[in-house]
Amino acid sequence: MCTAISLEFKKRIQAENYEFQTFYAGGGTPSLLPPEFWSRLIGIIKSPSLKEVTIEINPSALDAIDYSSLRIAGFNRISVGVQSFKNEHLTLLGRRHTADEAKESLTLISKTGFKNISIDLMYGLPRQTIKDQKSDIQEVIRFRPQHISAYDLTLEPDTPMGDKGEKASESQCVDMYYQLDDMLKAEGYMHYEVSSYALSEEYRSLHNRSYWNRTPYLGIGPSAHSFTGTERSWNISDILKYESSILHGNSVTESCEILTEENMAFEMLALGFRNTDGVNLNTLKQLGFQLNPTDLIKSGLVFKKENILIPSTEAMLFADHLALTAADLLERV
Repeated sequence: MCTAISLEFKKRIQAENYEFQTFYAGGGTPSLLPPEFWSRLIGIIKSPSLKEVTIEINPSALDAIDYSSLRIAGFNRISVGVQSFKNEHLTLLGRRHTADEAKESLTLISKTGFKNISIDLMYGLPRQTIKDQKSDIQEVIRFRPQHISAYDLTLEPDTPMGDKGEKASESQCVDMYYQLDDMLKAEGYMHYEVSSYALSEEYRSLHNRSYWNRTPYLGIGPSAHSFTGTERSWNISDILKYESSILHGNSVTESCEILTEENMAFEMLALGFRNTDGVNLNTLKQLGFQLNPTDLIKSGLVFKKENILIPSTEAMLFADHLALTAADLLERV
């Protein structure tokens, strides 16, 4: 797999003159691949604009020596998939680590010297109470990470929770969303995206913001998605087929989608209302659309600043509904 990924990466960056700002090793458990591999891959990038180099890890998957190796390999940001500090909830989610292992991992990471640590939490779990969630939030605050991502449980097929079809009620999830928001803001965290909080402006995830702002990106590996600004493509998902294709010099692209102006405009709304970068009306106009925001502003869900519509905390929670409402107001220029 390491050879195949390296070959695809070299081939694709040689074909274009890319200027990378971020590098993100995620999906599955990238920390299982040796640090030497990541060091070589990061070394391929000859971009002076590269600022943020992130790796996702699962708690207890590494020891202190390996965390140090990741820093030496070139990672300056680490995202830890804690999800919960309660063992019963970790079991429900099918996670292999325990709450104590998560705490131990976070302590080791801090001692290793990472200065940009993100912790993932999940809420809306079946039988999870508002008190349970409060305990999780208090625990994550104790570690004072630079970034926190907190996701409302989404039931996906072929996952432990998706197969059971269980989660907290919608009203409970809304209560948990506001409890999270109140507690983290009280500790000085900025709520800059529906599921994302940063301790200061410099710790907002550059990589994730590229998705929300529709910045082109390059995805490498099985199932990886790429975006040019007008086209989305995705790689073969089957690992053996992916490896065979790249080793034989064949394309690993499974399919692609050319976006229409309408597609791009709706994406701008759907993504923009999820975060405080908002929806730029000037960019919409460049696509050939205008939007009269009067009714949206009157609703109190958004405000306008320098021709950008910025959502409130409540609006981000209902971003999909807001995007649909705004889409009905779009007019061709």
